Amino acid sequence: MSAKDKFDQIMQEATQVSIATLTVDGKAPDVRIVLFVYLPTTHQLLFMTGTNAPKVAQIAAHSAAAFTTQAVGNQNFARAKQAKVQKVTPTEAMKKAYSDKFPATAAYAAHSDFFTVDFDSVAVTADNQTETITF
Repeated sequence: MSAKDKFDQIMQEATQVSIATLTVDGKAPDVRIVLFVYLPTTHQLLFMTGTNAPKVAQIAAHSAAAFTTQAVGNQNFARAKQAKVQKVTPTEAMKKAYSDKFPATAAYAAHSDFFTVDFDSVAVTADNQTETITF
């Protein structure tokens, strides 16, 4: 299986991602775990959070981010160090992808902000080997 195939499998199986951004004052990293969907056509992660959550202000102040998925299968995960997170108005396709993966969260979507995480490369660790994929 290629590194790209392993990446796709991880992104389909993982449900949570840890995203690190800077605090509003820019003095410290802050990590949060969120539910996410991978959008393969744009190579983005999509997540939502409450409009008043502290991470909304942090992201507005600093868009630089890093992330790692939860481990799946045989401790396989994906990690990006140079990512950018931004608030988006989700398309119907984005909302559908999110609600298809997490049907119980549909009721929260109307009261939440959506964000995408953009990245150009990702380190994929699978079967005790790490390979970098560039998009």
